[in-house]
Parts: sequence; C-alpha cells; structure tokens
Amino acid sequence: MSSLEELLLQFFASVADREKGAAYIEEHPERFQELLPLACSPEKNRENIVAAWVLEKYALARLDCLDNCLETFLQGTLVQTHESKRRPMIKLTYHYCRNKKRREALSSEVKDTLVEICFSYLLEAEKIASIAFALKTLDYFLDHAPWIRKETIAYIERESPQRGRSFQAVVRHMHL
Repeated sequence: MSSLEELLLQFFASVADREKGAAYIEEHPERFQELLPLACSPEKNRENIVAAWVLEKYALARLDCLDNCLETFLQGTLVQTHESKRRPMIKLTYHYCRNKKRREALSSEVKDTLVEICFSYLLEAEKIASIAFALKTLDYFLDHAPWIRKETIAYIERESPQRGRSFQAVVRHMHL
C-alpha cells in the first residue's frame, strides 16, 4: 500500500478531510498521478472512495488539471458503480463541461463518451445528485447527435412522475 493510500485511509467523508487531502495533493502535485487512478478505478475500497472525494475537491479548484488526463478521467467516470464515487466524478464532469471554450475544443469521440456517461448514470444511478449532474452535463450535448434530445426527453417524461422536486428543478433549467 502506497503512502498516499495510507493517508487516504485516515480521512473520512467530512469536508475538512477532503480539504486536507486536496491540500496534500496541492503541496505534492506529483501525487496527482497516483490519486487519479485510485479515484478512476472501479474498485469500491475505502481508499478509492476517498480518492474520488479528494479528486473532486482538488480538481474543482483547478479543472485544467484534467486536460492532459481527460480520457483516463472519463473512462474512470464511466465505470463507477458505487454511489459515493459516482457523485464526485459526474460533478467534476459537469463543471469541466461548463466552460464553453473547453466544450467546443472537445473531439466528437470525447463528446460521444460524455453522452454515454450521462445516459449510463441516468439509467443506473440511484441518488438524485448523480442524476442531476448527468442531466445538467447532457444539456450541453443535446444537439451533438439527433437522437440525444429525443432520448433525454423520453427519459424525463418516464422519470418525472416518480422523481421529486430536485429532479423537476433540474429539468426546468434544461434547454429542451
């Protein structure tokens, strides 16, 4: 077990511990290359979950850190099945895509991957936070392919009756 993994195992879900982890990576930027695979792994071990939380806290403040490893990050986001890892990964995805210039620079293949991630989360995630970030991210790519808008609307119509106010609030802000 690496020293980073040992450090991560000392942390809990608190904001303070996530900030400590992000501060550690900021002080030791070379450890980012170790943090990313731990967070992106489909493993559901505690160190992997905490790594996802630390990655979220660290990368939200410097989204450009994902530029050179975007493919790895997106593949890691796609394979998540643990709810505690899904939320930070899709939240980072959403914030990364919020920047219009960044979105416009994405290749068609990366956009395809982003759409795949979003629909995967819509169909498999249980928690509303992950679903909300998936919908908000998908909103940026509704016109990437003709079927995306149609399938998004069908999903919303199917899910709306059983979802709560949070779901409805996200849908109201979409550009359908």
